[in-house]
Amino acid sequence: MQFFRNDLEGVFLERPNRFIVIAETSAGQIRAHCPNPGRLIEILTPGCKLIFQKSDNPKRKTPYSLVAAYYKDKVIPLNSVMANKAANELVIPMLFPNAEKVRPEQTFGKSRFDFLIQEGKQKTYLEVKSCTLVEEGRAMFPDAPTTRGSRHINELMEIEKNEENTKGRVLFIITHEDAEVFTPNIHTDPNFAFTLKKALKSIQVDFSSIKCEANGTASLVNLKVPVDMEPVKFAEEDSGIYMVIVKIKETKSIPTGKLEYSEYKSGYYVYAGSAKINLLGRIKRHKNRNKKKFHWHIDYLTANADEVKTFGIYTDRFSECDIAKGLENIGGRGIPKFGSGDCSCSSHLYYFKKDPIKDRAFLDFLHCLRHSYSSK
Repeated sequence: MQFFRNDLEGVFLERPNRFIVIAETSAGQIRAHCPNPGRLIEILTPGCKLIFQKSDNPKRKTPYSLVAAYYKDKVIPLNSVMANKAANELVIPMLFPNAEKVRPEQTFGKSRFDFLIQEGKQKTYLEVKSCTLVEEGRAMFPDAPTTRGSRHINELMEIEKNEENTKGRVLFIITHEDAEVFTPNIHTDPNFAFTLKKALKSIQVDFSSIKCEANGTASLVNLKVPVDMEPVKFAEEDSGIYMVIVKIKETKSIPTGKLEYSEYKSGYYVYAGSAKINLLGRIKRHKNRNKKKFHWHIDYLTANADEVKTFGIYTDRFSECDIAKGLENIGGRGIPKFGSGDCSCSSHLYYFKKDPIKDRAFLDFLHCLRHSYSSK
């Protein structure tokens, strides 16, 4: 099937908001529409090669739309709407070989679902989700919190439970051929993971992967990608590790408890931490810059930060010391004795001159921590 047209290629520069990307192309610098609301932090990094399709509407403010990106030698389609097209043309005919009618965009109650499929007296409301995040062979959805996604799944379970001859079903289209297994993204939206775990016991959920070429053609790779829900237990236990990224715009002196080090120059500081219980609560505390009482070294830094970001990792495979070693290995400079009084590490805080979220080595390290599970 034809997924998109490759009308122009360019190099990613920045994403000023969810709906716009700026890129350098042979036609000059362009401002293009981004039809994917996901964070896409693993893909949209400076220097990433992008593919654009020109709009058929000459009056549109953004003449081009972002349709795909080159990522680790693969072409990843980024228009989430295209997942419905892939579902309709590549997957539904195989999942519903006896379908008499396939109707898109059908309303039930207060919700609209992607498809209504009729097989004799049997009706199935099907919701399609597009998954672009695949690392270490493990696909994860979503890459940002989605209350809408959880609501849709809950409603489909209610439909199947209460409506005669009517089923609810969910289909994940994984737009990456390297997906070997699917796991809900417990790190970004544990509530969605809990909802999906419940759904797997009462409705049919399918996971199918496709691959895409640079010319826009797409094909089915695996109709039935296996699902691994074992990691969800770590989110249920609310236990794991985390990173806190602190941005300091201008060099400043920050007295840090009994720590001798107090001058923090402009740049980014990444802190490695862990929580055996209440990981989510610990992360929320670190994001709060108006703390009444300082307990850890990092409290002094976050209270004086210009910006704070956090990355939780539900796991028992890695420790905060593993994070510290990894940060040092990718070029971080340790702040002596910061946060490491209870272990043999020289530091649990590492300085980076540039934003690590835009650095490929940091992102690869983060995804290794988040996607690696022994149960795979």
